[in-house]
Formats: sequence, structure tokens, C-alpha cells
Amino acid sequence: MMEICNGKSKRMINLLARESTLALLREMRPGGWRTVTELAGASGIEYLGRTLAELTEMGVLDAREDTEPGYRLREPRITLCLDLREMPPGPGYILDVVRFYLVLLTNILERCKEVGGTSLQDEALDAIALVRASLPDGERGLLYCLRKGIEPRGCLSALENRILAGELGDNDLGWVRQIYLRTLGTVMDRVLGDMDDSTGKLLLRLSARQLLREGEDLVRRFALLEGVPERYLKQV
Repeated sequence: MMEICNGKSKRMINLLARESTLALLREMRPGGWRTVTELAGASGIEYLGRTLAELTEMGVLDAREDTEPGYRLREPRITLCLDLREMPPGPGYILDVVRFYLVLLTNILERCKEVGGTSLQDEALDAIALVRASLPDGERGLLYCLRKGIEPRGCLSALENRILAGELGDNDLGWVRQIYLRTLGTVMDRVLGDMDDSTGKLLLRLSARQLLREGEDLVRRFALLEGVPERYLKQV
């Protein structure tokens, strides 16, 4: 039996609130290693990357790197526990907002590589580097996960730990949002100049699709995609 307590409980509850997470875990219940392709086919869920990454970070899944990454369920029984005597203050919405932007930008980088190879991906990374270099030292950490040679999943986990430790809170949402919107705009200006409009629409739609399905309320509440033309986000 696996116990998930206090600081991680809210995050696990949010994960379990998604029907896609429950469907995925049901498929993994028998145990054994499964590839992403196998899990997508069995569960009927097209985009599993984010959910698999989050469950791995939570310790619910084991992961292995191979020709195609594999995952397995550590324990078929998960217990959530909450000790109010030891429970630290929750991170509010800031954790979800930061995770949204970093996952979106990581998705865009991956799609850039698929569309235009490493040269287009490098252009996007260079655009992010310019924004990061313009920020005060204390704010650059928001973009550290988006660098050449950095594995985003582990870096994102480290940033989340800093947020859970209280380094950022909901009072910081305004300026944090502005930094990520600026970064997103800079990246899109750079890469859209190298492709036709239809390809640009497809790139952003695919990058944002699963995030919008799972976090539409968050996006609308905090206008996380303010300034992005609706035609680039409309899912077809």
C-alpha cells in the first residue's frame, strides 16, 4: 500500500479528479511494464505524457528509459492521508499556473523539433534565453527548466518543491503570469515567422490540447493565454 500525505495530497486529488487518470490507472492495475503506445491504445487516451510524468513525480509509477519509455504501477492500492497538525500551508493556484506554462512551453519545444528539426527548436530556446537574461536574478528560476540539455521533468519537480516550500505564493501570480506570457509571445513570434499560418495553428493547438482539456477553468480564471489569437487555440 502506498501513502500520499499532506503536501502531495492536494495534487493527487486533482490528478484523480481527471477521468483520464482513473482510466489510465485502471489499465495499469495488473502490473508489469507498459509502453506509452500500449497504454494509449488500451485506455483510449491520445495524449498521456503529462499524466504519466505527474504520476511518476508523485511516486505512483515507476519509469524506465528504453527505445520507448515504459511505466508500471508501484502499488495497486493508494491511500491519501492528511494530518492537520503537520500540514504546511498549501501553494494555492501558483503551482498549477507555473506547471501549466512550463508544460505548455515544453510541448511547444517538442512540436518545434517535430516540425522544423533541432534548428527550429534551438530558435525557440534562444528566444526563451533572451527573456531569461532580461529578468532579475530572483526571477530567472521560472525559466531555468527551458534550457538546452535540461530534462524538463526533473527540473519542473525541483521548481515545484520550491513553491511548496513557500518561495512563491498566490500574491505573486500577477508578475509570474506576465513573465510567462511574455516568454510565450516571444517564442511564438520567433517560430511562427519560419512557418505558414496553418502549420503555426496546428503546432499551438497540439501543444495546448491536453492542457486546455484538463485545465480550461484555470486558463479562463487567470487569463493564462491572454493575447494568443483564438484561431491558434480553437480545437478542431
